[in-house]
Amino acid sequence: MKTYTFIIGSSDDFESIEDLMEYMELREANGWEGTLGDNELLEQRNLSWHEFEAPSECDGHTVTMIGRGIAFSNDWCLDGTYSFMIEGPVGLARGYRPVQRLS
Repeated sequence: MKTYTFIIGSSDDFESIEDLMEYMELREANGWEGTLGDNELLEQRNLSWHEFEAPSECDGHTVTMIGRGIAFSNDWCLDGTYSFMIEGPVGLARGYRPVQRLS
């Protein structure tokens, strides 16, 4: 099994997928809980991430469909969002280089 994380954010709060990736990197670097201080880039934004496991032999399309299905089951949709998927859980200090860009 492999662990993946599907990350999705509102285009009302993010100008691009790169903006969403940068935000996730900054949140991780500055701590996930507590106050975010005066850093304007770290203001609260509308996003979520969904960690899941899939069999190692699943191809990228199948893993993408699983991630989208989980996000869509949690009231997200494809319209008006940016999303990407990473291999592994959120919280590992390795940067957010997507397995696959989705929107």
